[in-house]
Amino acid sequence: MKRTTLKMVSKGAKKAGWKVGSRRGWLAMGTLAAYAVMGSSRGAMAAVTNDAGAGAAGAGAPAANLPVKRFHIGAGPLDGAIKDYEQVTGLTVKVTLPSATLSGFQTHGVNGLHTEEEGLRLLLEGTGLSYAAQDASTMVVGLRYSDSVDVTAAGLSDAVSMTKFTEPLIDTPQTVEVVPQFVLHDEGNSTLRDALRNVPGISMAAGESGAQGDNLTIRGFTARNDIFLDGIRDFGSYYRDSFNFDQVEVQEGPAGVQFGRGSTGGVINQESKVPELQKFVNVETQFGTDATRRITADINEPLTDVGHGGSAFRLNAVGQEGGVAGRPHAEIRRFGIAPSVSFGLNSTTPFTISYFHYTESDTPDYGLPWLLNGLAPGPIRHNYYGFPDQNYLRTNDDILTAKVSHAFGENVSLHSIARWANYPRQAQITEPQICSNASASVPVGSVVASLPTSAVNPKQPCTYTPASDPATIAVNRNQLQIKSVEGDLWDQTELTARFKVLGMRNDFDGGVEGGQEVSNPIRTSYTINKVNTVPSTNLLHPNAADSFGGIGYITTVVHTKSQSAGIYFVDTVHLGNLFELSGGVRWDYFDTVYNSYQPVAPPAGGTVSAPIGPISRLDKQPSYRAAFVYKPTKHGSVYFDYGTSFNPAAESLSLSVATTKSSLAPEENETYEVGAKYSLLNERLLLDGAWFRTEKDNAKETDPTNSNNIVNSGNQLVKGVQFSAVGRLPQGTDVVLGYAYLDSAVISSKFYPASVGYQLANVPKQTFNAFITQRLPLRLSAGLGGNYVASRTASSTVPYVPTGFAPNPNGPGYVVTSVAMRQVPGYWVFNAMMRRPVTDRLELQANIYNLLNRFYIDQPHPSHLIPGAGLSALIGVNFKF
Repeated sequence: MKRTTLKMVSKGAKKAGWKVGSRRGWLAMGTLAAYAVMGSSRGAMAAVTNDAGAGAAGAGAPAANLPVKRFHIGAGPLDGAIKDYEQVTGLTVKVTLPSATLSGFQTHGVNGLHTEEEGLRLLLEGTGLSYAAQDASTMVVGLRYSDSVDVTAAGLSDAVSMTKFTEPLIDTPQTVEVVPQFVLHDEGNSTLRDALRNVPGISMAAGESGAQGDNLTIRGFTARNDIFLDGIRDFGSYYRDSFNFDQVEVQEGPAGVQFGRGSTGGVINQESKVPELQKFVNVETQFGTDATRRITADINEPLTDVGHGGSAFRLNAVGQEGGVAGRPHAEIRRFGIAPSVSFGLNSTTPFTISYFHYTESDTPDYGLPWLLNGLAPGPIRHNYYGFPDQNYLRTNDDILTAKVSHAFGENVSLHSIARWANYPRQAQITEPQICSNASASVPVGSVVASLPTSAVNPKQPCTYTPASDPATIAVNRNQLQIKSVEGDLWDQTELTARFKVLGMRNDFDGGVEGGQEVSNPIRTSYTINKVNTVPSTNLLHPNAADSFGGIGYITTVVHTKSQSAGIYFVDTVHLGNLFELSGGVRWDYFDTVYNSYQPVAPPAGGTVSAPIGPISRLDKQPSYRAAFVYKPTKHGSVYFDYGTSFNPAAESLSLSVATTKSSLAPEENETYEVGAKYSLLNERLLLDGAWFRTEKDNAKETDPTNSNNIVNSGNQLVKGVQFSAVGRLPQGTDVVLGYAYLDSAVISSKFYPASVGYQLANVPKQTFNAFITQRLPLRLSAGLGGNYVASRTASSTVPYVPTGFAPNPNGPGYVVTSVAMRQVPGYWVFNAMMRRPVTDRLELQANIYNLLNRFYIDQPHPSHLIPGAGLSALIGVNFKF
């Protein structure tokens, strides 16, 4: 595949009493959209600033003062449309792409009265191409400036945006899945989680007790701390919105050399939108079921009077309010704004500074309880067990990023990115619980000392059995309350170079990065002497109007700071045209200091625990990578890859006395992967497939008899295959397909030997995703697709729990008569889309989700279950200027 490297461009719910759900919040978003529409109406017909940074003749003049032409160019191949454009305008259009590549582009066409430049802009809209005026009679069409993102004829990314990857994706010896912008648009995705449903091998999970936000697994291993934003770890616990995404990139398999700690199953990078040297305004509005209202604005404005190397400003914003289909009382309220400005886009030293603010004020929902024998029954699908007036989740995130690069000629470049991030969070969430089962797997016939205790009153045993009438079962409302501030201060500098040694080309990337991360959670409990002070409710008929009467007190105040640094390099040697050999090494320094104390005694008595800390943990760890690539043709590759990574004890900025006393060593991971990639149909269809094997050594386990005793005592294994296809095919067909088979297992365990051989938590054996969009007559486009996720367990260390007991005839205790695995069943969900342009600038789109209104568990947790949303629909009106 021919690779063209572009110039690199750097790319509240409540705040001060202003919440997005208020009249002022929606009025502000409406004003922003109106300003965008009016502002572009004044300049839309004017000549667009060209990519050379200078305005064309008449730029900025009213449309009435510019000559216009009548265009009638239909949708179809771009090469033919450009010939029609030349006939209408009399201009010459030079294309700086190979003719075979240009033939793969499709245009939506252009109709009506437009200036010559406006007509060409509309003709190129959505292709990823841009234009520049060479002289009064010649226009030049080529690739649009972006942040080192390579594109193909299909508008598909052939390289991730980060400079850590020196080769195009077709030659990168690892599975890297890219979810491009057209997929996000077709599916109407509004969150990172929805975007990731297009990547095989990923499954969603519910947040832990004190950690909300996006929680997921990649290839069988948790990736909660492996989410990045523009190549830097996005450490905050929040639910990420897609309004500022340019694309989403997923590297699967250990990525310790490029990204440092974590990354057992892979990493996720959110690539932000950045300013471009082309004027445009996109406003999208959505209205739908469950009182959903959403508006996004994407405004890009070249700054022709600023600097001499090309400058531009871009603003992205979102406002959303609505419910969740099938889940009463759950509400989502979001507001975000992301301005950015770039200077020197046509120079050797481009610079971008961006600010991201995102606030959320939700009424959260932790779903349904597990029953004693497993999954909760269907009749409670729509039950809400919380307190709508007392439950809340508020985040208020601020991220400031500066990026600069400098090219020392054609073959050497230096890139630096610095970030300050602050993630405040407050939450009080009700977790519905019924029965606290034994903490370890116990086979049938074994004797246990006591019966499992009821969460409603731990001093009494669970008196119901799997055959009990659900109407008699009480549900405990466990309160999870936390207030925290997480923060990040980071800098990353990289050098990329191309050079020859002994006649062989080398592509080199090396860098150094470091900074500090902080986490300061304050946790509150409503359990005194093992009894929950919050009133319980009935399993079948919960009362959301119950008054909240809990007695809360602060249990812990924690201050954690981690300072870390890493130095790394990756080099790829080209052994002729057929073979490539690459390798890399990284060394990480990760130092964490932890302090924790209980400031007050419980109201019903008890003592204040002694302060914990300061305790610390220092890890110094190398990571390695080696790969071999064989290229039978320029359109495909076959590769072998080996990589390692590690998970330190304080990976998530949490430590304990037992952790440091036991000198808990890092978990160590290694992966072997064999795969192939190929591009077809003039690079319109990208295919890849791989076999992989990932093993985690020194897996951490918690002693079931002492929760403070955490040791390295287990090994875990995931092996499998996965395939994917992404394409923009002839005749207006877009395809996204993916399949993964994951064979996961606990292969050794000190504390839970009965778990050996069982699959890991939240790891479905099979996942499948598909979405196909087809252009139809009458300018219609329709899409249909779905997801399949196989059954999952909620825990890897407790694969089954006792459910039946009988008095022990030979002594004290109880004999276990039956066991059950805590496992959620697999599910299918189907979605559909219909879209039609009304004019060149106005488009209607409808999306329907969960067409069959299936009940399924989307996010399992050992203590609760979050169902997926039911049947819902959104009607969108999209404006482009």
